Amino acid sequence: MKLFQFSTLLMCVMALTFGFSYLAMATHVDDDVGVNPGPEADELNEDRPGAPWITYWWMLDGQITDNGGFAASAPIDWLSEGSGGAITQESISTLAGLMDSRGSTISLPNNGGDLNWDVFTIDPADGNNMSTIYGFADESDFDTYAIIVIDSPDDRNTVMQPAHDDHVQIWINGHKFYNNSRWTGGATTVDWDIEISFNKGLNVLLYRTGESGGSDYFNLAFQDSDSDLTLYPDDSGAFFDAISTAVEPGGKLPTIWGDIKRQNR
Repeated sequence: MKLFQFSTLLMCVMALTFGFSYLAMATHVDDDVGVNPGPEADELNEDRPGAPWITYWWMLDGQITDNGGFAASAPIDWLSEGSGGAITQESISTLAGLMDSRGSTISLPNNGGDLNWDVFTIDPADGNNMSTIYGFADESDFDTYAIIVIDSPDDRNTVMQPAHDDHVQIWINGHKFYNNSRWTGGATTVDWDIEISFNKGLNVLLYRTGESGGSDYFNLAFQDSDSDLTLYPDDSGAFFDAISTAVEPGGKLPTIWGDIKRQNR
């Protein structure tokens, strides 16, 4: 009897251990989905001035300053730092987390002060658009965060084209799809075509860029065949109101967001 009980206990421990190991592995793999190819892959180094670059973004209304350079800054979740953990990079790249962040302030007394969110328009051809959108010429040692919501008419696999200087990390629907510490060489120059996926309906993309010195730009485009995607914010300057109208007719927004939250737990 004791041997049976011990064997049963041992099997339970092994099952739990395997289960937790698998979960950790799955989470790690999921977090690395679509991360840019390793150094053995050739960079495209293609200038694409005619790409459908995204110009409207939901952004922090100031730079996260004195970041120590992108190498030191990249591991830091500044949104979590400035919200006491209430907002994270992963959470705000989901619908539920984005809605929870409405009206939030990122408070970083030593790195930019109290930062809120607003709609900004960037010039894709501007090699310093991360500085000029805030009225600066060419700043150094800072981070920016920018968000778009993509309304897709179907589930799809597609490609995104990022151009950036310096370090960039991109999350979509809570998962990191891109992590590159090297600049691309020009405001509209693309080094990697990154395979991504969208769900039917609303998808959230978070684009974080860390700058050390020199040019500072960020740009993003999808494929020409993705012209049926609807992006928010748009030229109306609205964001949350526009997202609300994108919810399927007949659905009550609070109920829908509640369902999303429950699914993400």
